[in-house]
Amino acid sequence: MYTTTDRRAKPRVSCDYPAIIEGIDVDGTKFYDHGKLCNLSATGLYTLANRYVENGSQINVTIHLCNSLINEDAPKLTTNGIVVRTEPKQDGTYGVAVKFHHYRFQ
Repeated sequence: MYTTTDRRAKPRVSCDYPAIIEGIDVDGTKFYDHGKLCNLSATGLYTLANRYVENGSQINVTIHLCNSLINEDAPKLTTNGIVVRTEPKQDGTYGVAVKFHHYRFQ
């Protein structure tokens, strides 16, 4: 059996929550997009986005800690950070890894 050692400093939690991603795209245009959170740790997150976001970009991600964006009373985690990796996916979305600068619960 082949195993690898995880190099992450903090453990990740797999999850499936809706997210709102805000930032500036490669053309310099502000964007507001819906995404899906895939995993979360104390220092960062990995989300699926509908657009390419360049490494080094500053973005904000608001995570609705429920299964719907409609529930406004659900707790939210608001983050801002820097994109450290972007991966194209076969379905046309992009995996975006973000290292937090700041986060807060609402």
